Amino acid sequence: MKRYIIPLFILLAITGCTEDENERSAKAVFNNLEADYLQQIHQLGIDSLYREVKWRLYCNHCDVPVKNCMGRAMPGITYGMLDLKVFFLKFEKGKGELAYTFLYSDSLQCSLAEVQGNKIHGIGFEKDGKIPLYYISAGDTAQINIHCDTLPDITDCPTRMINPMQPVVKKFLIANREKLNPWFHMEAVRRGVLED
Repeated sequence: MKRYIIPLFILLAITGCTEDENERSAKAVFNNLEADYLQQIHQLGIDSLYREVKWRLYCNHCDVPVKNCMGRAMPGITYGMLDLKVFFLKFEKGKGELAYTFLYSDSLQCSLAEVQGNKIHGIGFEKDGKIPLYYISAGDTAQINIHCDTLPDITDCPTRMINPMQPVVKKFLIANREKLNPWFHMEAVRRGVLED
């Protein structure tokens, strides 16, 4: 997956992210990219899979403190408070891959590879599939078995992706409901985790 991330870094270098005008341009680029991907997702008929994976990614990362691309901690900000957008979709011969990225200040969030146990940024899927075939890792392991919780070594197993509604996640959602990303908040309400 690393080969797909490189063009985005080049794109960000071109658009920049320090001046107001450039930040608006970066945001517009990401919004346009996602709009195109969402149209493809709808055409493939994987809307519910897209929504389910997005929910699980938010649950997996929700309480992880955010670092900017320079590795500096951003106090009081977690991934559950950021936008999560599709940044890669590939589909051919009945199988595909779908990957997401978190955005901080309208720029690509690039610290996931350094977050132990929270490296997942996407899935592999089959057309009309209701569950992922495998998880895509932002680390050295390109693919992680979706049944990794049954393997002898579960060190890199994303248990929250498999079972997102763990007590620590629910506790975080309740304690931080006012700060959550709007999509994440509304999805938690829709799923009955938070009251309206």
